[in-house]
Amino acid sequence: MAQRFLRQFLIFTAFFAVALPTFAQQDSSSVEWIKVYFNMPSDHSVAFANNETSDRHDLIGTLEALIDSAQSSVDLCIYDLEHPRIGRALVRAKQRGLRVRLVTDNYNRHDSHQVDSLMWNMLRKGRIISIDDDGDVYMPDGTIFDNSLVNAGADMHNKFAVIDALNGNPDDDYVWTGSTNLTYTGAFNTNHTVIIKDNEIAKAYVAEFEQMWGSSNNLPNPERARFHKDKRKNDVPHAFYVDTTRVELYFAPINRTDTKPSIASRLVELAGKEAQHDIGFQAFAISASFPLSQQIWQLSATGDIALNGVIDRQFYGRYENNGDIWASPEARTLNRMILPANELRKLHHKVLLVDAAHPDSSDKGVVVTGSYNFSNNAEVNNDENLLILYSDAITNQFYQDFMGVMSRANEKSYPPAPPVSTERWYAVEGGIEDGSRFTIELAPGFEYNVRFLGVEVPSVYATNDSADFYSDVTRKYVKKKLEGAYVRLQGPYGSKPDARYGAFQAYVTLNSNNETIALNRQLLKDGMGWYVPYYSQHPDSVDAFKDYEKQAKEAEKGIWEYPRKIGIKISRAEALGNTATSLADVLPININTADAEMLQLLPGIGPAYAERIIKYREVNGGFGSVGELENIKGIGPKTMAKLRPNVVVEK
Repeated sequence: MAQRFLRQFLIFTAFFAVALPTFAQQDSSSVEWIKVYFNMPSDHSVAFANNETSDRHDLIGTLEALIDSAQSSVDLCIYDLEHPRIGRALVRAKQRGLRVRLVTDNYNRHDSHQVDSLMWNMLRKGRIISIDDDGDVYMPDGTIFDNSLVNAGADMHNKFAVIDALNGNPDDDYVWTGSTNLTYTGAFNTNHTVIIKDNEIAKAYVAEFEQMWGSSNNLPNPERARFHKDKRKNDVPHAFYVDTTRVELYFAPINRTDTKPSIASRLVELAGKEAQHDIGFQAFAISASFPLSQQIWQLSATGDIALNGVIDRQFYGRYENNGDIWASPEARTLNRMILPANELRKLHHKVLLVDAAHPDSSDKGVVVTGSYNFSNNAEVNNDENLLILYSDAITNQFYQDFMGVMSRANEKSYPPAPPVSTERWYAVEGGIEDGSRFTIELAPGFEYNVRFLGVEVPSVYATNDSADFYSDVTRKYVKKKLEGAYVRLQGPYGSKPDARYGAFQAYVTLNSNNETIALNRQLLKDGMGWYVPYYSQHPDSVDAFKDYEKQAKEAEKGIWEYPRKIGIKISRAEALGNTATSLADVLPININTADAEMLQLLPGIGPAYAERIIKYREVNGGFGSVGELENIKGIGPKTMAKLRPNVVVEK
């Protein structure tokens, strides 16, 4: 019945469909479907009937559940693997007697982060073999077969898994893919996952996996392993049907012999043929020089096609500094609206939407998704996978997510607060940069700011090079109180604190040397700040805080010794004086002017990296954005995560 319906559907749609690059593969599985999941709030007001997104979802759990349900095999190809839930699931699968194969990225495999070491030790003890894109093979007994494949510097950037392809049963094959890295921070970045139940698509992913694995059996073969530009064109189709949904599948990069199709060219063709009303995109990166960028910019130039997009704030800042089209005035006029993201952490999507805002019954909406950033690096260097899905329902689900992201970018709504326990004591992380805020680590690699609810504290980082009067005193006061301490956070009624502008607004209870202090109250009592009415507060605390301020003011304690100077701005150099002896004292560091000694105060920056930073700015006339640090050899995403809060670009 399903096959007969499919044949009838193909005949009917042949009159309307754009010609495919290759024939559509006939499937042998009896039940086929595609499901998509998102981890941030969607805008359900634009949902079709009975088609609301599965948002605020546990994306790590989507793969964990598949691995735990696997019966024969798990093939995982992942750029960055550090989340213990996935590590433990892989070990459980291996203990059940399943074949478990793992391909990873060399750079992330060798990152010295403690979390990564814990992961690889877990997998080694679990008897799991893996290979990275340098051809290095890691055996359970600790033996490492060292190889040196070409294409150093390119990334194995895939995020996909194939479940139960080994046993030959077409009805239990699943593919897991999307934008989500299996890291702690992956759960906090704005991401999505796609699960496809379809045996022919699973076969195509296995063929790609085994090029990198170098064999079709349990053991990898580094002599036959192929990554990046050395990959061959697999003898598999690019077009499939999952039930009645047409799907195209491509793998990057283009290879040395140009026998693999260009994804960039296909995306240009797709936008030109399919877009009738509107184009939308959510992009971690979308280079202005990328062919797709040029195509959709031109398509929207006449006013006939609406172009809307949201770009991760890091990359938007880079485009702004470079004067690229995405941050130009033309990108926010008439039928165009391109905005920087306002997400909890990173906007990590790589999504293109065609005619999502104006669904047409005679023409399917189209979604492009996968690991492929819209950049030349993804096209010519990195291992990537990309899906094109022709489905009104799936396109609408991605559109709901897009409109949620757009709402936050327009500041009509705000990112959800990250999970935090009101009962847990959190270690204060890093040096105290400023008296008005500090950071706690909610998960490895994910630090989040905390501000004092109901209290305004003079800040060293008021604006650019300016500081608030008295901020040097408040910084030292808070530093002395918090360094090495543990804190508990609560909202106005003992609930989870509100989170706005990248920080919890919290009542902070301090535990240090067996002493418990209500820090917001203590700040006011000691004259380190004054009461402010912002955000929801408990009525009892409002009255008490006003009284503490009045008492400190009458006693001329702290800043109240100089009431006329409250709110006055002074230079940061004047605020800090000549006491800058550590990173906390000089933050943030201007990477366009700092000397080698100053740069080496930054986490992960030694003499060699400091020299590379200085050489880069000399050659390029300075840094245009903080994100350009990733152009320095050896500085990857994890190092950037540590550097970003501590550096600025000022010319």
